[in-house]
Amino acid sequence: VTILNVFLFLASIVILSVSKNRSISDQDYWRATSYYSPVFDRFNIPKLTRTTNGTFWNTEPPSIWRARTGAEADAAWESIGSNIAPIIINGAEVIALGKDPSVAVKAPPELNLGSDAYIAGMDVFHHLHCLDKLRREISYKHYHEAEEGPSPGSELHEAHINHCLDVLAQALRCTSSVDMVTFNWVEGHRMPQPDFNNKKVCRDFDALRKWTMENGVDSDGFFKAADRPPPGAIIVPE
Repeated sequence: VTILNVFLFLASIVILSVSKNRSISDQDYWRATSYYSPVFDRFNIPKLTRTTNGTFWNTEPPSIWRARTGAEADAAWESIGSNIAPIIINGAEVIALGKDPSVAVKAPPELNLGSDAYIAGMDVFHHLHCLDKLRREISYKHYHEAEEGPSPGSELHEAHINHCLDVLAQALRCTSSVDMVTFNWVEGHRMPQPDFNNKKVCRDFDALRKWTMENGVDSDGFFKAADRPPPGAIIVPE
């Protein structure tokens, strides 16, 4: 046994001990189940364990997320989807996303964010916008008929609905939740009924939304400044 052998043996023990003792954070798990996102480098997303409200009938008071129409429901949905502030990322982060910085839209000079600032948004808010779009489609006459005419509305409107259905189906298949749904005997039913009140491990959406609103750019100001492509911008086909 040489001194080198002893050294290598001891070194391997130390490395093994360190690797075993290293704790894996919730953030590490989030990263492992996501594609690259600069959000992980800027915000530690808290973990929550919650029980979903999967009851078939309305609770008392009823959940605002089950309301078909109304100003309160509209405001609630807009606050988690359409009205979320975009965030700024840099060119290196655009490349890490697999996108082309020469195509991605930069922040307008009027916002004074520098020459390496690109506009971006988190997919969860787009998904919630799409879910709201489908909610409104259920009440088409209330929300759309005056502007779009009889259902299904304009070609663009119908394409938007089809896009949202497809995107949400892709998102659900991608995450493929394997949380278990058990069954109960329920009064008034001959057959076993699924119990959708299940425990879920969740990213803290409220904390993520709060961080986004505090660190994003004003969406109204951005879209007002970016109302047309600047000279030399690459225009991609629709």
